[in-house]
Amino acid sequence: MTVIDNIFEKIVSKEIDEKEAIQSFKNLQEFEQKELISKLRYQLSTGNKKDYTIKKTLTPLDQRDLSDKQREFIKKLALDYENFVPKSKNNVIEHQSYFVDQRRAFHLIKEIKELHFQITYENAEGAYVYDIDGNKYIDISGDMGVNIFGHKPKFILDAVKKAMDQGIPLAGYSNAIFETTKLFSEITGHERVLFTQSGTESVMVAVRIARAATQKKKIVLFEGAYHGLSDAVMAIKDQGGNSFAAGPGMLQEFAEQILVLDYGDKNALDIIEDHIDELAGILVEPVQSRFIYNKPIEFLKELRKLTLEKGIPLIFDEMITGFRVSPKGAQGIFNIKPDLATYGKIVGGGLPTGVIAGSAKYMDLIDGGMWNFNDDSMPKSKRTSMGGTHSQNPLKIASCHAVLSEIKRKLSKDQECNNDNCKCFLCELNDKTKHMVEELKAFFLENRLPITIDYFGSLFRFRYLDSFWGVTEALMFILMRMNGIETNIQGNCFLTTSHTNNDIKKIIEGVKDSLKTLIKEGFFYEKKEERKEIIEEKKVHELAFKKNESVTTQKKVDKKINDEQMAKLKELIVSDLIKEQELY
Repeated sequence: MTVIDNIFEKIVSKEIDEKEAIQSFKNLQEFEQKELISKLRYQLSTGNKKDYTIKKTLTPLDQRDLSDKQREFIKKLALDYENFVPKSKNNVIEHQSYFVDQRRAFHLIKEIKELHFQITYENAEGAYVYDIDGNKYIDISGDMGVNIFGHKPKFILDAVKKAMDQGIPLAGYSNAIFETTKLFSEITGHERVLFTQSGTESVMVAVRIARAATQKKKIVLFEGAYHGLSDAVMAIKDQGGNSFAAGPGMLQEFAEQILVLDYGDKNALDIIEDHIDELAGILVEPVQSRFIYNKPIEFLKELRKLTLEKGIPLIFDEMITGFRVSPKGAQGIFNIKPDLATYGKIVGGGLPTGVIAGSAKYMDLIDGGMWNFNDDSMPKSKRTSMGGTHSQNPLKIASCHAVLSEIKRKLSKDQECNNDNCKCFLCELNDKTKHMVEELKAFFLENRLPITIDYFGSLFRFRYLDSFWGVTEALMFILMRMNGIETNIQGNCFLTTSHTNNDIKKIIEGVKDSLKTLIKEGFFYEKKEERKEIIEEKKVHELAFKKNESVTTQKKVDKKINDEQMAKLKELIVSDLIKEQELY
């Protein structure tokens, strides 16, 4: 039984009083609190008044425990899948001689190897992608976070075509660069803006700026975050807190200049203070794209306060959240302004780009800041190196300008996004995502499935509880594809403005149908040893309740009061305690 299940049953069965329940709730981690809230919300919505009828969450089958029946199901599914996308599977075999596919082996499980391959897309438009076998899919992969307006939006195509007609000079400057950076600053509130060639490069250069500004070496980042492929930010830590290179070919010398801390842990603030004299900067993914449930707002506020007091640059990595969760990204949601922020994905409109934006104090370290003609002004001598042939590629700039212009146009129409009962297009998309997630989570609870969906804005991610990637989860995504839903095997999924209510309905149906198949085939089961514990627990509770029946009238009155307290507690947890969660 999980900690969440244990507290949930104690609340529903009235085993604990209001004070103990609230304390138990407070002792949970933030994501566990949300799981408990979801369970209680569902319990209340179904009107279930029985004292002890809650069944335990099922367990997903591991590939080591496959029965002959389930192996036969996988074998048949592999044949059906090959018939479903025959050209795509043939491409994998034929193309691998030349094409090095960094994604092909990701999450590979030997027992379902025949099902593990990417489909070949032929075209994409709006909310849909089409493969070379003639299949149409509702796309929730979101191009790994790039896609916010759907595939092939006309305003981006027109802008890029116009830029192509004007030629693609790479060495010079254009008015389009100025107009785009000005627009970027207007929307985000940052003073100055620098284009890079990729998201990885923008993080790499932001770290370089921090080191140049402070003349120090060490960078703090947090476990679970992803900041791209630069050796400058790829490190992991052991149980002793020592940093190590994240993989083969990555230098330990780089890792030794990185301090990896636990995100949201107050002890991390103490460790930062202990190392303050050697810190060049602190790099944060405000909502970690791999661990969306962890949103430690108070920790971030304390971190911002500390970095301002100590003069340490705070860098937000808004690669995924920028221009998605709000016009100002997570910064706008949390009302926390970093010194520097890195962007990519959405702002490029489908073309490769990266952006660094921030206060002039730090951004001036690239070009020396502002200086004029006909006077003695000169660029600041303290500068760091930055280059890139395609940093200001005209096609990319045109696409960026088109995206930012569309965002500004939609915001002007809907009024400024204020995150408080806002009806702007991004907040409406966030609401659509929330309603979709809530319906699916209710289905998971109803069927005792060990699955939840973490979300932030229109970013969402399926998460299996108490287990990491296994055969059941992998089969769920294969079945979703066969049910017409295209996902991202790396985990993050997204809604876009092109998804209609009917599309969302079909997404929900596709997820449910896929899981119903897995339930039918026995890929979710109840652990026998847990079932024995449940029976024993129930006997103990029954004895306790029988004993309570013989107490005095005063104790019966106390029990009635406790019943009323428990009813209030449920309402308290489902209403008052979730107010701060509504932010997400």
